[in-house]
Amino acid sequence: MSKYFAAGLMAALAATTGCTDDPLYIQPVSAIEVNAPGTMANTATVQLTLPVRALADLEADEIAERQALALELGVADADIPWPSREDIDVSIEWTIRNLEAVDGEARIDVNGANEYFEYVPALFVIDPDEMEEPPPLMGDIPLQVPASSTITGVFREDQLQEASLDLELISRADPTLTPFAALLAIHEDMQEFVMTGGTTIPKELFAHLVRLDITLEGDRHMVMEFAVRVRDHRNPNLIVDECLDENEVLNPTLDACMALRQFAPVTIDPFGLAGM
Repeated sequence: MSKYFAAGLMAALAATTGCTDDPLYIQPVSAIEVNAPGTMANTATVQLTLPVRALADLEADEIAERQALALELGVADADIPWPSREDIDVSIEWTIRNLEAVDGEARIDVNGANEYFEYVPALFVIDPDEMEEPPPLMGDIPLQVPASSTITGVFREDQLQEASLDLELISRADPTLTPFAALLAIHEDMQEFVMTGGTTIPKELFAHLVRLDITLEGDRHMVMEFAVRVRDHRNPNLIVDECLDENEVLNPTLDACMALRQFAPVTIDPFGLAGM
């Protein structure tokens, strides 16, 4: 584990126990590596699903809260996301190491899924010769990585909030926006959107990303490490602590996490490609 992440984990562990806003640093089992010796892979992706409690495990007062919220806002229970943007704040802290003695360039793409939908840019391309693949939810910026050096950065909480709303506008909104229209505009002041059927979804019910698909592209032998920083506003906590080991590395093989691994978003398939 790098000193960078070790410092972050120590800060998290030093926080006062019991406060739902104390941040957790969730790390994947493995780093992302590209252009390793003997390979020609200049891109690699790691998926990380936040270990949230299953809806079936809600306590009685939480169920009553959802029922009251549905009645107050005039929505169905299924329209209330788990988690919403009100439930959590998420950021991604990352490092990229250039293992070669030559300057290099890297890009990070971040896509993912909420409870309802998964964003797959390639599904929006019918004819690769005529259409450009839409951008990722976040990233796709050239990063200069000097020879034998490490760079660091972060995708901020407000960027994750905006990316989460962009996915809502691409998927649940009526009319849906194209990825280009959604991702190339800022919607931070949006208060609501309307779904098919006329149901209004207020900002309190905007879904948050629950799975992150992080892709590293590089032109040198590079290794990317990242940690997902989560501030959990639910009480009891939304995040299942048993899914993390003593180093806050996500361990989805634990019995407590098996059901969470089946928290499967639906793939956006705007052109019916899945049935072909």
